[in-house]
Amino acid sequence: MTNQTVPTTSKGPLSGLASFFNRKILRTDRSRWNYQYDKGLWDGLENLNELARFSVLAGYVQFMKPNNPAILEIGCGEGVLAQRIGGQHYGSFLGTDVADAAIERANSRFGDDKTSFEAVDMNDFESDQTFDVIIFNEAIYYLKPMVDKLVFQYAPLLKPDGLLIISMNTGRHADSDEKWEQIEKGFAVVDSTFVETDKNGWKIKVLRPL
Repeated sequence: MTNQTVPTTSKGPLSGLASFFNRKILRTDRSRWNYQYDKGLWDGLENLNELARFSVLAGYVQFMKPNNPAILEIGCGEGVLAQRIGGQHYGSFLGTDVADAAIERANSRFGDDKTSFEAVDMNDFESDQTFDVIIFNEAIYYLKPMVDKLVFQYAPLLKPDGLLIISMNTGRHADSDEKWEQIEKGFAVVDSTFVETDKNGWKIKVLRPL
């Protein structure tokens, strides 16, 4: 099937409809995410209203894995979490994201001899390395089938005492409770925190494979 662009007009509802169609339907997952990062739609992740969530994630890593852990973040965007954790608190950090635009900026801003970022779809990620911590920060929604991928693709990448940390938005994803129930069939909860701001709420859990 050949993609065709819907004609746009400068004004009126058809313009908005065409814009939505071009953004959401004609684009592949990668091109859609690149479009959003190029337009600055995710710049808000560095704003004050995201501080609490990132602080909890960073705090979990620093408290529970204090001895130079190897960290893998899936869906890392532009690398904000690596910056919030701080290079002095990890031995290595690998962030992955499907958006090439985000990865290019992450490597430019935060890449160094122990911090790197790679453009790859989370559903296709493979590694010979094992990790002390694997983090899905607002990214688990795109892992499909979620539980099978966590158990058979990602759990084997954890070291024997490794931790999985997942953050899910409770307001924008009505099925988050159902997702947690599914996840906890394959993982034990070590700790759980609810973070709430005036704009959003997140449940963050630290887990171990059963």
